[in-house]
Amino acid sequence: MVFSTLPPLYGVLIKTAWYLFKFELSEMGLGGFPALRRIGIVASGATELSATVILSEGEEKKVKAEDLVLIDNKGGNKVLAVCRGGEACNENLKTGSFSPGVAYAKIGRYPSNAKEFYAFGLTIIGDVTQGLQQNKTVIAPSSDVYVFEDEDDPMSYLGQGPYTIGHYKEHPSWKVPINERYIPYHIGVFGITGAGKSFLARYQIVPLLRKTGYDVLIFDWKGSDYAPYYPHVLEFSEIGLDDDTIVNYLTSKLDYFGYYSGDYKYRNPIKDALETVIYEGEWRNVPLNGLKEHLTREVLEVIRSDSLTKDGEISSYGRSMIRRFLKHMQRLDVKSLKNIRGELTPSKILEAAKNRGILVLDVSLSGKDEKLSVFLSIANYLKELMERREKLNLALLIDEGPQYCPFMPRGLEAETTEVISQLCALGRSYNLSITLLSQGIAGEIGINAAIRRNLNTQFIGKIHPLDMDEAGKLLGQLDIDPRFLVTMPDGYFYFLGKMNPSPIPLLISFEIDESKAPTETVGG
Repeated sequence: MVFSTLPPLYGVLIKTAWYLFKFELSEMGLGGFPALRRIGIVASGATELSATVILSEGEEKKVKAEDLVLIDNKGGNKVLAVCRGGEACNENLKTGSFSPGVAYAKIGRYPSNAKEFYAFGLTIIGDVTQGLQQNKTVIAPSSDVYVFEDEDDPMSYLGQGPYTIGHYKEHPSWKVPINERYIPYHIGVFGITGAGKSFLARYQIVPLLRKTGYDVLIFDWKGSDYAPYYPHVLEFSEIGLDDDTIVNYLTSKLDYFGYYSGDYKYRNPIKDALETVIYEGEWRNVPLNGLKEHLTREVLEVIRSDSLTKDGEISSYGRSMIRRFLKHMQRLDVKSLKNIRGELTPSKILEAAKNRGILVLDVSLSGKDEKLSVFLSIANYLKELMERREKLNLALLIDEGPQYCPFMPRGLEAETTEVISQLCALGRSYNLSITLLSQGIAGEIGINAAIRRNLNTQFIGKIHPLDMDEAGKLLGQLDIDPRFLVTMPDGYFYFLGKMNPSPIPLLISFEIDESKAPTETVGG
């Protein structure tokens, strides 16, 4: 267009109108994509997996970490990405050597900002030209970058399924879709105390599990995170234990009869005698006030009969075992005996969970060994069902995961860790989903590595500084700085893994409607 032949004022007005028209064209849409705000262009050095956007002037005040953007790639496609790793640059203020800019700063003045610019690293989610696909096209330098705002819905590029969990970052209308096929590939929720793990479980994960057809059995370690919020709760004393679990529980309560190392801790003649008595089952008909005396008498009889010499006398080794057994039997109190007299078998508990949809086991009033024993009893039953090739359509939610499968399991912990590993392996084929909640990811504050590898979907919230190394291994390669996780607000979680349709982690949050019970809230 030629403006020079027009009077000066008209030329200015027409030129202004022309540039405004061009700007409006850029805002009207991107070839079928919604109108978005342009925030900058791609810098040199981009690949098919990552890029850097140089922000337009003023955009540094608006664009934030984890904002979602659309790259109008000059290579011919549209690419969805997320802002990670912001950077502010000013050539005059580099500290590697003395410069005029440093001199200005030294005397309290400001150097020129002519060489100042702002940039954000972009982690690529995928090519969204025709549905979400892996981006295989190199992103061209100077490609325009546009940011999604509240009125937009970038989540639609990730899928249109019926199930969602929470919302993206600070955008309540951006419901995050999930791939429900991978629910039985198991879920891990990690975050320090107060990060919002139980809220995420109550208001998002449990309703999502129900909505997708799973009955939910919750193991409430403390009795305060779930039991007060659900109508159907079982107390520890109501739960029946199988024979093997009872033997392990009593052995643990009796301090392993003084055997503290080697195979004898878990396999010794006194435990064998106790096992014989428990398996016979007569003790189940004995009143509680006479149960300790009955067990003592019967176990002593087994030890004596197994320790007789050719002359019919008890061997010195047998007498030693009797003294050892009687000494440790004094530890057994009525409360401990009451805990093995529950009548609800694992099959009845599973039936109750299926009838009620959500069932909470409140094991808070018992010790650690009792809690692990209850879990073992139910877990072994579920394992038997799956070994018989029964589909379960059941989800286990295990609070305080490190109590069940710690970094270095000992005693009953070793058995619960092993059975959780077996449940994870079988669950993928028989619709058993396990959700583990833990304050830490790895090490002394985390869960066992063998179990962690089976949690194919993870929600990682605010972490403890001790977990920065493990978080770096999980997220560092995806341009998420572990320091960001240490300072992250409560109630925010990175969502990653099989259930996430995005190949990279997404930062999600969720709203809590306290006027509703958690059972009334459905995924999203």
